[in-house]
Formats: sequence, structure tokens, C-alpha cells
Amino acid sequence: MNECLCLACAVFVSAPFALAREGKSAYRIAVPDKPSPATTYAAAEFQRLMHAISGARLPIVAESKIGSGPAVHIGMTRRARAIFGADTPSPEDGIGMRTGARDVALVGGNERGTVYAVYVFFERYLGVLYLANDCTIIPKRRTIALPAINHIYAPPFMYRETLYYNSTAREIAVPQRLNGPTTDCDASVGGKIAFHPYVHSFSKLVPPEKYFAEHPEYFSLVGGKRVGESVHGQLCLTNPDVLRIAKEQVLAWIREYPEVPIIDVSQNDGNGACECDACRAIEAEEQSPHGPILRFVNAIADEVKLRYPDKWIETLAYAYSTKPPAKTRPRDNVIIRLCHAGCYHHGFEQCGLGANLTTYLEGWRKLTRRIFVWHYAANFAHYISPVFNLDGLAKDLKAYAKYGVNGVMVQANYQGPGGELAELRQYLAAQLLWDPRRDPAEIRREFCDGYYGPASGDVQSFLALMDREAARPDSHAFGAWDPSSTVRPEFVSEGMAILASARRACRTDEERGRVDKLMLPLWYMQLQWPEKYALKRDEAPAFVARFRQVVERFGISHVCEGGAPNMAAWLDGMAKRYPAQP
Repeated sequence: MNECLCLACAVFVSAPFALAREGKSAYRIAVPDKPSPATTYAAAEFQRLMHAISGARLPIVAESKIGSGPAVHIGMTRRARAIFGADTPSPEDGIGMRTGARDVALVGGNERGTVYAVYVFFERYLGVLYLANDCTIIPKRRTIALPAINHIYAPPFMYRETLYYNSTAREIAVPQRLNGPTTDCDASVGGKIAFHPYVHSFSKLVPPEKYFAEHPEYFSLVGGKRVGESVHGQLCLTNPDVLRIAKEQVLAWIREYPEVPIIDVSQNDGNGACECDACRAIEAEEQSPHGPILRFVNAIADEVKLRYPDKWIETLAYAYSTKPPAKTRPRDNVIIRLCHAGCYHHGFEQCGLGANLTTYLEGWRKLTRRIFVWHYAANFAHYISPVFNLDGLAKDLKAYAKYGVNGVMVQANYQGPGGELAELRQYLAAQLLWDPRRDPAEIRREFCDGYYGPASGDVQSFLALMDREAARPDSHAFGAWDPSSTVRPEFVSEGMAILASARRACRTDEERGRVDKLMLPLWYMQLQWPEKYALKRDEAPAFVARFRQVVERFGISHVCEGGAPNMAAWLDGMAKRYPAQP
């Protein structure tokens, strides 16, 4: 990871815990005599960051050899245990930071929590910012003096994931406290929240290629015909053989992946709910298409609990099945993953486009305390186009915490780097997933100041312009849409002027490249719809060439959701559309 070093020094008043004075330190880093891999990693990161900030390199010592000198205790050493007493952090990624006598203790309620405690310590008390995979802000402070500390915290969302391509590497996922299954987080950093399969598992539980030819009755009846498809086709959930096969497969998955805590039993993508008499009868009784799903899932969860009481079963409330059932409650070992449906621009609580989601959240909350949310945050038909959802995203994440949701995944451009505002949106989401009480405006300011440097003021003006577009009462968006219906020509022209000023303020090529990446969505609108956005034909070839340069510099591979990289084909199409003039 490249590190952006902030050279501004802070002025410190005298404090009882002087970790470093003029680049030297009397402190050592104490770890348990038999530290876990995650504790070893956390101690090494504390040592690295302290040295990067102050120049002081604190030795790492086993607690039995620490003696009586002052120490920073990483993990539950004996002295750390004495400092915390009965006040232990939550086992769901909780952290504890406390001072006692001359010692500092950083501990976690689990292995991840110990690592997170170190990163939060440097973020909270020493101004380190983990902004993006290509930028960590590390202030320079030769003297580090701390006040007395007593901070114990557990995030309300025990599962936190931003499905951006550049959020997977552990070098950024761990400092940003992201713990989802797509991250590269192994036991050395405390592991992650793992699922198997990820979602849409009906076609894996009872594979149509294996069973459909001889047993079409295992699959959903739609319009009088059995459908053996993995998209827009489901299972007949009242067929006892389907339940038997699914139970056997789930138990086989648990044996095959013993380290995975959550097994997914969820509907395939699309629609296609079974319309047979038995399934329809349950739907009518439960007043929801989720009725047959939840009864099926509960039966599997009961079997799993008998044999594996520490495992969870997750199921989707998605597409046709978001409404909670009237009678059946999820078992205690069942997680409901409710899929987002609401206006990107205004947030689901502020806009009629999300009225059902509010109702369904309230309904599921009455039935269970284990709710995850699958939240959408990009235009999946146009990854590069402007999306005016920064304010709406922040409102929605705060609302999920209010409704008692305890896991969120924010899905955006997961297929390649460089989605529109990817770095900022990832940072904003990660910060609010860790602590939804934070002020989104403050998060945006600190990101812009660190990531764009002297261009920060102009970039924030550009983001304010986006906020004004989002606030328009007639402006709505969700999922995948034609961006020319939501992006006004005035926004493109004003945005271009603001970002041109931002580029002039940049001092380095790195800063200019980051501003160029902000311009891509505006260039995209002009190239796609030249008449609406006033692109002059004689200027278009230069726009295409500039677009290609930025895309190649940042490795941007996708212009929209799709299996194979499609940016190169789109650019080739633009080059043919706007050939260079002789």
C-alpha cells in the first residue's frame, strides 16, 4: 500500500502517557506468551505505525519478560486483564482501549477485535486515516503524549461489507474494519464472516442438471409448466423429497467447510415462485410468498441445530419474497437477509419509492433480531455514470442501525476498479458501518482533504453540486437506469468547470489523476449522449483519447455489470463513433 504522509504536526499539551518524546520511547509492546496469529499481526502493526509517525521503534516482548517498565499491551495479557477487570468487549468485533498506571491496553472481544483496536487507536488518537487502498494518511509526530483513555465499543453491524473491487485486499479491508466474505482476511488478521454459498443457492441445493429430467416435480410450477432454471426458476418447497435432498446437501456443506459459520439456503435470482396448490396454500395462509421459503428454511435450520448448534442458516428476503410472513417466525439460528428497495437519491425513509422497505424492516424486526441487508449503491447498467446517492446512502445506513439491523453489505462495482466515486463511497460506507453515529459531512471532508489535497475545496463543491441534484423532489433512481433521465445538462457543465478548477489546484500527478477519475462520469455522459450534453463533434476524439488514458491508468475494466470485462469494447465503439478528423 502506498502511504500519503501528512507533514503537519499537532501541538500536544502535557499528558500522563508519553509514548514517544523526540523520536524515542521508553515503552515496549507486550503480547501474551502464546499470542494468536491475529495478536501477533496487531502488535506488528502497532510497531509499524508508531515508527512511521514518531520514528520510535518499540520492541515486541512476551508478557512474562516485560518487567516493570511501561508497556502497550496488545491482547489480554495479565496486566491488560487487570486494567479492564470485568469490562470485556463484545465478542462480535468489540474493542477496548484503556490506560492504567503507566500502561496502555488494546484488546478485542474476539481475534478481529484485537486487530481493530490497534487501527482505531491510531485513527482516534493519532490522526491516521485509512482512506483507500492507495492512500493512508500518517501524520508525523515526534512526540506522542496521550490523555487517560477509557473506550469500549462494539459496532452495531457485526457483518460489514462494501462490495467494491478495491475493498477486498486485507491491507485496506482490515483497517476499514470490513469483515465480509469477499475480503482477503484469513486467520492472521482474525478471519471474516464467511458464507457458503454466497446467495441464490436453491439451484445448488437441488441442481436442475441432476434432477430435472427425472423429477421435474422438484422444481417450481410456473404458468402450468415446471421450470428447471437457476434464474427465474425456483424449487417446489412443499415437496418432501426436495426438503430431504436440501437437508443432506446443507449437512454435506457443513462437513466440507467446517470453518464457515453461515450456510445459505436462499431462492434463486429473479422470480419464478412455485404455483402448485400446496405452495399457494401456504402463501395464502402466511399472506406472503416468503411463507413457503421460511417454513422450508426453518425445517433445515432445526436439523442443523441438532448436529451443529454453532452454525447459522441464512436466507434472502428478495424480489417477490421481501414481505415477512404473517404466522411463521425465523428460528433462532436463521438470519434474514433483506434486499434493499428504495430511492438512491433520497433514502428509503424519505421517499415513497422505499415505502415498502420501511414496512418490511419493521415487520421483520418484530420476528427476529438477526437481519442482514443487501444494499445497492451503483447504477449497474452504467458503472461510470453519476449517481447522486452520497446523502441517501448515509441516511440509509443510519436508518438500518435504528431498525436493529446487524449486518450490511453495500454492493457497487465489484467487478473491477474505478467505479464512479468508488474510493469515497467505500470510505463513507465503511466508516458508517463501523459507527453510524458519525457525521457523514465530516467523513466526506476528511476523505477529500486527505485524498485530493489542495483540490479538496473544489471537490467538496462538486459533491455539494451532486447533493443539490439528489435533493430535487422529482429525481429518483434505483438499480439500473438510463442516467440521461436523471443527469441534467447543467450538472455536467457546472461539474466540468468545478473539476477543471480542482485539477489546476493539484500539485502532483497523483492528485491530478484522482481528479481526472472524477471527470470520467461527466465525459461518459457527453460521449454517450452528445446532443443532450453539448459535446462538439470536433472535440469528441480528444475526449475518447483522454478517457482511454485515465481508464488504462487505473485499470478500469467494466463500464457496466457483466461477466467479462467490457470497458475496452465500449471504448473501441466510441473510437468508431467519433473517428479522428484528418
